[in-house]
Amino acid sequence: MRFKKAKQNRIFQDIVDQIEQAIVSGELAPGEKLPSERELCTMFTTSRGTLREALRILEQKKLLTIKLGAGGGAVVRSPNSELITENLMLLIAAGEVSGKQLTTLSGDLAARVAGLAATLASGKDVGPLKQLVASLTELLEHEGRNVDLLVSMDVLLFQELAGIAGNPLYGFLLQAALTAISGLHGNSNIAEETLRNRHFQEIRMIVYAVAQNDRKQAKLLATKHILGLGLIGPNR
Repeated sequence: MRFKKAKQNRIFQDIVDQIEQAIVSGELAPGEKLPSERELCTMFTTSRGTLREALRILEQKKLLTIKLGAGGGAVVRSPNSELITENLMLLIAAGEVSGKQLTTLSGDLAARVAGLAATLASGKDVGPLKQLVASLTELLEHEGRNVDLLVSMDVLLFQELAGIAGNPLYGFLLQAALTAISGLHGNSNIAEETLRNRHFQEIRMIVYAVAQNDRKQAKLLATKHILGLGLIGPNR
């Protein structure tokens, strides 16, 4: 990677912009470690304090993970939906929207992407859909007590459906919304075996409807799946 001397009239922001551009362009790959602070200070011709503030901003933007101690440093992350989740939770905390409204919107989005996927699914999508069910089965068996299990299952489902629909944004938005909804109730009921199994069976039914190009059924099942999660109380 080739970082340039930061512009002195806006050195802090220029460091953020250069590293961010390197990440989104693919010049810096997820999991890759940035050069040491000393090397970066030399590249940007800046002080360690200014560099650290820039790295903290990138960490807040979820583009870096800062690891402390021996062998630590700044590690690149993929652009993700975590900031959307945080902002959704702030809107709910501020009373601008309710968890119930967010759940309703999520149901609408889920129906939309499931309907599109069912309309556009072709023979080449059957294999990946079967693999999705296999992956979810393995996840259920090995992560059965994981409090994030239901969200993880839905993320895999809607990422796959968004890919078939030709718009990955649906996957990102639903991941953010469902993670925010899950956070409202503390995941207290996710470890219940009955709920886990029901959740899995509902996903299988959605996948089957998509594979059969049953648009109406796929939309109905996706909406019911989201609205029936029971993740929030009536007043949230």
